[in-house]
Amino acid sequence: MTSTDPAALFRTMLGEWEKMANNVGGEFARSDEFARAMHGATAAQMNTQEAISGMMARALAAANMPSRAEIEDLSARLGRIEAQLRRIEERLGDAPARPARPKPSRTRKPPPGNA
Repeated sequence: MTSTDPAALFRTMLGEWEKMANNVGGEFARSDEFARAMHGATAAQMNTQEAISGMMARALAAANMPSRAEIEDLSARLGRIEAQLRRIEERLGDAPARPARPKPSRTRKPPPGNA
């Protein structure tokens, strides 16, 4: 290399280092050890999530609060009730609206007939 640009030398060295790291990483990712390690990490993460979920359920039960599953169940039940109400309203048709009550006038004078 005959270039006197120090940045060009750095870019070349960085490119070569990236190629080498990619080759080593690719070979490692194809190995059985990597697959076992990833499987173990995934299993550990799932076990941790399950343990945390159980702890949260017990803590909510101790605080007499609903769990996420109970809230979702209530939401689904409420949705079914609302759908049933809509069907009932559709069968009954639109009920006539109540006539509006006359509002009192906003004056300082008393209404006629109260004198």
